[in-house]
Amino acid sequence: MAGEGGGLTPPAARRRRGAAAASVLLAAAIGLFVACGGGGEKASGPRLALDGDSFDLGVVKAGGSVERAIDFRNEGTEPLAVTIADVRSATKLGCECWVDEFEVRPEVVGPGATGQLVFKLKSPEGMREMDDALLADLKVNDRERPLVTISLRFRMAP
Repeated sequence: MAGEGGGLTPPAARRRRGAAAASVLLAAAIGLFVACGGGGEKASGPRLALDGDSFDLGVVKAGGSVERAIDFRNEGTEPLAVTIADVRSATKLGCECWVDEFEVRPEVVGPGATGQLVFKLKSPEGMREMDDALLADLKVNDRERPLVTISLRFRMAP
């Protein structure tokens, strides 16, 4: 007979076991989602949030200077302190352009607030047209990400 002595399981019993297994998997997935910060609550401590790790700063004309800003957010529960520790070339092109100045406005951002990473780029006269990139190292009091490196892309134009 089906269902007895190692025979085939009736369809209703198979469906019940399948539904029970699906319920266990769903509960485990929800638990993992909430444990990883996906429960909609703010993360404990300061938390840096950027819209990616690579940013296009646009065009820098030869002989000119431009100021560009990248927004960031504090998605944590404590004040977030950010500093730009270093800015360096991401390529080996030997470009003569440089970041003349950089700063964080403001240096400390409260929970839920926003700030800006500000870069002033300069290019010498006679610079040829090319794409270039810089890397900026950010020091952050975010315990999970104390050092963050972002890429800054831009285009040199004569």
